[in-house]
Amino acid sequence: MTLRIGILGAARVATYAMIAAAREVDDVTVHAVAARDPARARAYADQHGIAKVCTDYQALIDADDVDAVYVALPPNLHARWSIAALAAGKPVLCEKPFALTLADAEAMVAAEAAHSGLLMEAQHSHYHPLSAFMRAFVQSGELGTITAVDAEFNAPVPATPGELRYERAIGGGAIWDLGIYPAYWARSALGEVLAPKAATQRHVGNDRIGGADIATDAVLASASGARISLRCAMDAPLSAHIRFTGTRGHLAIRNPLAPQHGHACRWEIDGVVSTQQFDLRTSYAHQLDHFRDAVRRGTDVPTRGDDTKATMRLLTAIDDLARQDPAHAD
Repeated sequence: MTLRIGILGAARVATYAMIAAAREVDDVTVHAVAARDPARARAYADQHGIAKVCTDYQALIDADDVDAVYVALPPNLHARWSIAALAAGKPVLCEKPFALTLADAEAMVAAEAAHSGLLMEAQHSHYHPLSAFMRAFVQSGELGTITAVDAEFNAPVPATPGELRYERAIGGGAIWDLGIYPAYWARSALGEVLAPKAATQRHVGNDRIGGADIATDAVLASASGARISLRCAMDAPLSAHIRFTGTRGHLAIRNPLAPQHGHACRWEIDGVVSTQQFDLRTSYAHQLDHFRDAVRRGTDVPTRGDDTKATMRLLTAIDDLARQDPAHAD
């Protein structure tokens, strides 16, 4: 039976993270969309071949011909509408960042449990085979004791009028939009609690562009003593990579974010260099496979519940630590 998904928010992210992905995945279709402006929802549906336009978010959630909901709204709306969908008995795939605050994330996870539902965070890179290899390799012990991790994701985001990623009040900022990825890669691969030891931010044009950080740099420590360097910036050229250094060698991965756009995976152990390539099917399609199977067959998904709250807890701690510095704004 085809899984009919309704999209909350006529958002750009949904075009590649859901609409394009659904074309790659069997037994899934994007059936409906709702937006704050019904005319915008209609134009979006016409552009992308979506059959149903709902008058508002609640109407989509209540629709009998919508089996599951994809929340592509700004982060400050994730909690309200994810909880509403769960209350209506609909499984939810919620875009990252999962919530605006840790309290919101806890309320969302509590609602999932209360309604015996499914609430999955759209941490798409986790589901690509390259990420599975990274986690297994790091945790195998082949690198010896991990002593350092260097992780970065930069992407140019122009500060244009209406750009939501520069609005802190709705969940914008480099740490929440970009830094969530390297923080997650490091945390999931190490399989440990990470604690920020130092963090700085740049807030160029702070008053003009809504208070969001342009860039965040942080130093984290793992429970086993590894030092993790994390960087993200919205005013730097595109760059995504992670490197694990251990007592026997290192593992370096270029573009763990979206390997479908090209990647490199290289490791050296005791002086022997190896490389591996992975499939170019999109990370979003792999993610949607897992969501479909979780809905239809009850299979487990890792990016939910305690895992999602751990990511929120780490990002909040980094952001709070950086903002303790009165000189954080340029």
